[in-house]
Order: sequence, then C-alpha cells, then structure tokens
Amino acid sequence: MVNDERTKPTMKKKTKFVVEPFDDIRIIGINTGMFDYQLAWNLNRSMKLNLVKYKDITSDGENFFSFYLYDAGENSNTFNLVALSNENTKWVSFSPQTDYLLIIRNYIKDSDFQSLLTNIKAIPKVVYAYTVDLTKNSKIDTILEDIEMHEMEICNEINKK
Repeated sequence: MVNDERTKPTMKKKTKFVVEPFDDIRIIGINTGMFDYQLAWNLNRSMKLNLVKYKDITSDGENFFSFYLYDAGENSNTFNLVALSNENTKWVSFSPQTDYLLIIRNYIKDSDFQSLLTNIKAIPKVVYAYTVDLTKNSKIDTILEDIEMHEMEICNEINKK
C-alpha cells in the first residue's frame, strides 16, 4: 500500500471561534451617585460634548437603561454614555463598581484621552473614573455589540425623518 497524502488518516481539528476586539474603542468606567441626565450635563459642560438622550437600550427586552449619543461628525469621535443599572436591576456588574460607561469610538490620542479622564475625575460627585481594560473584561464584547445595534437603530430612525 502506498502511503501518500490521500491514504493518511485525517484528524479532525476543533474549530475555535475567535472574536476580534472592537477596534479604536476606549472606554471609561464611571462610578457616581448622579442621575444619568446630571452626568450627561456635566460631561457636556466639562468636555465640550453634546451628549443627547435617545431611546433607552435593552439587551433582554424587559430591562431598559439610559443611552446617550454624541457623534462629532465624519472622521471624528463618537461618544456613548450608557447606564449599567436602572431602578430595578443591573445590566452587568463590573469590578470596581461602575454605574456608567463612556464609550469613545474612533482614534483618540492618548494625551486627549487622559485629558478626558482627568476632566471626568474632576466632576463633583464622580467617585472615581477609570480606563476599562478591554482585554481583561469578558463582559464588554456583548455590551458593545448591543450598543452598536442600538445605535444603528437610532441612526436609521433619524435618517427616516
């Protein structure tokens, strides 16, 4: 019997699904006792943003969480402010305790990002703010997918008007 490639037994390899991380995303976790509209107002004032409240976001169709969006335009940053809890429940728990995520999409220089983080920490009633490590937090990909889908729905509704 000839031993060539056609007669060698084949071993099945396990297929491993690898999720690519979201590119050009930086996230700041914020712990504060402020209501969402108070935090959004403070962020708008201190960082010269225009976060606007849109339809609340949900991942399960039952629990809804505050959602704010500011798109600085083409080739600029997009900002989302998302509450991680409502009156009844938490969407997801982070350690350290995190009440809101400020998600910044598209490239931002490290110096500009650090300036944003410093400005957030200086807001009265912000207990602390920190950079969320995307590589160490397994919960973040699902949240980012939900946020991306929610934002697409909002943009589609805006474009219909």
